[in-house]
Amino acid sequence: MKKSAKLILTLIVILAIAFFSASNYYNDNIKPVAIEDSSTVVLTVPTGTTPGGIGDILYDNGLVSDLTVYKVYLKLNGRGSLFKAGDYEMSRSMSLDEICSLLENGSNVNRTINITVREGLTIIEAAEEINEQLSIDKDRFLSLCDDVEYFSHEYEFLKSENIKSLEGYLYPETYNVYLDSDEETLIRRFLDGYQSIYDSYMADNIDDINDLNRIMTMASIVEGEALKDSERPAISSVFHNRIELGWKLESCATVQYALGERKPRLTYDDLEIDSVYNTYLYEGLPPGPINSPGLESIKAALNPEETDYLFFLAKGDGFHYFTDNYDDFLEAKRKYIN
Repeated sequence: MKKSAKLILTLIVILAIAFFSASNYYNDNIKPVAIEDSSTVVLTVPTGTTPGGIGDILYDNGLVSDLTVYKVYLKLNGRGSLFKAGDYEMSRSMSLDEICSLLENGSNVNRTINITVREGLTIIEAAEEINEQLSIDKDRFLSLCDDVEYFSHEYEFLKSENIKSLEGYLYPETYNVYLDSDEETLIRRFLDGYQSIYDSYMADNIDDINDLNRIMTMASIVEGEALKDSERPAISSVFHNRIELGWKLESCATVQYALGERKPRLTYDDLEIDSVYNTYLYEGLPPGPINSPGLESIKAALNPEETDYLFFLAKGDGFHYFTDNYDDFLEAKRKYIN
């Protein structure tokens, strides 16, 4: 009996020591791997990853030190079923409890950014501004914008035979995009933005898809000339009236596009630049849009105000003076400019 008692006591002691050691090992391994290490690592949990698979990701990134302890912890605490896919920024100074709570709350990393394409920008200007917000290959971006056929099978509105460039069709708006978006992906987002406008405001208002380029060209000129939304329909009416009479449009915005720069005031030499976009030299609309017009300019191109106006003049306060009389226009010019 004495030997049996000693054996039992020995076994109890061994089990107690083993339990104590295992408990300490367990407790040690649910604590931070390196509590003093505040550096972070960004990792991705793909959709459909099991809790065990997430454990492998954590282990590979040095965030847990023992996968068995990880699995036991999940089992004992009923965790893992609420883990979410996503992007996470974690630190080796986080405990397993903190890591699990983060995985249950969801991604804490913003992998996207809001970028804005402003109204009235040319494709070249848009590429420069986009590059300031999200680094891109500007040359590739511009090259793709010149390749309408590359995108035309995806977008019905690009099947117009008159559209030679995406100028005018990268709809100006603020877009939320992934930080690693490439040039092609960005262009598709902008074209999707235009698709929405086309479907809502244009598809039922044009009889022939080949009229689209004419409407967008007019809209871009209105965009280039107007500062106030309230004046866009009136400015559109001036250009529509001039076309109806066979007059040249004489839009400074088209000359600036031909020059490739925005000048505060054009010279007489500027007005002589030999370009099909120079509406001081060539009658009718230029061959395509000169910028990316916003919705109000598109609406104005579709529905110009009914007026007899043939002239307008910037007054210097953002508004314009409108008239149907050339002498009246000259008088206003002396008043507001000279």
